[in-house]
Amino acid sequence: MSTALFEHLGMPERIREISGYDLYAADLRADLDALAGRSAGLLEAPVSMVSVLLDTTQFIIGSYGLSAWVAYARETPAEWAMCTNTVLAGEAFCVSDARTDPRHAENPLVRTTGLRSYLGVPLTGFGGHVIGAHCVIDARPRVFTDVDRAVLTDGAERVMRLLDGHRL
Repeated sequence: MSTALFEHLGMPERIREISGYDLYAADLRADLDALAGRSAGLLEAPVSMVSVLLDTTQFIIGSYGLSAWVAYARETPAEWAMCTNTVLAGEAFCVSDARTDPRHAENPLVRTTGLRSYLGVPLTGFGGHVIGAHCVIDARPRVFTDVDRAVLTDGAERVMRLLDGHRL
């Protein structure tokens, strides 16, 4: 992983902000899974996730449609996660076809999971840091629209309202 990536994701004030949430509250997981399912349904995508990124790891705190080892592990290395791009940009990040995109074609998640297209929007915490992302993933190439971004942004706002209810 690049030093710059580690330094940005590992900023102490950003990590403190993430630690201000009870991410393991029993009712939170079910609510986030339901929100991920809602976003997947509205955007006709087979997979949707809510993730939080620490310095080296993406933790999947809510999901719909995950399969294989990702569903079991519920985490990935940060350098593999498309959501890392969303967090670093602080705005929506879109990939229409990861297999033909030179930035992502060699990504192990693309090569092993069937991920082809991605749309993610940032989750901004109470202190103003981007703590994670809400995304949809498809196994087919696709072009996401401004309406798709708006739907996912609404989902991200709902995620943050849930997370705010679980602040420590």
